[in-house]
Amino acid sequence: MKRILYSTIFSIVVGGAAHAQLGKPFPNMECKTLDEVKISLPIGLIGKKSVLCLAYSQKAQEKLQTWLSEAIPKFVLRSEENSLIPLEPYNVNTYFIAMYTGANKVAATNASAQIKSNVDKLLYSYILIYAGDLEPYKTKLNMINKDDPYVFVLDHKGNVEYMYNGAYNANAMNEIETLIEDEE
Repeated sequence: MKRILYSTIFSIVVGGAAHAQLGKPFPNMECKTLDEVKISLPIGLIGKKSVLCLAYSQKAQEKLQTWLSEAIPKFVLRSEENSLIPLEPYNVNTYFIAMYTGANKVAATNASAQIKSNVDKLLYSYILIYAGDLEPYKTKLNMINKDDPYVFVLDHKGNVEYMYNGAYNANAMNEIETLIEDEE
């Protein structure tokens, strides 16, 4: 009986914490694109919805690749190879953010160069590098599992509307698309 009670309490606490940031502003974050353009989040995103995918470990960045391969065609390119008339991309900001924190901050420049060598130049402005402290984001966004990427949808004002963590999931992608469909 005690085990069930503790399990229920743990589920409520953990489940509630996972959504604690919903409706709250995304914390300020200074990043650079692969083109070396500085972007301030969420200030630079105000005015339209945004999809942000963040990763702060090597394992999370590997899982982020699954999001990249699915999200870029939907949010950035949004054209069908077989289509006579390609669809326009959604009218949303879309960024994939590699976070270099702690001792890894010094590796951000080298990592940026490595990412550049493996990514099409057309995507440079959609991939951001963050070098700084992790704690404000880990705490305010509940980014507890370092091995998972985190996907956030922000509203027009920079507030978190949706959050998902983990490798690509079709159901999560459908929820994200439903949230941003009105931005076309």
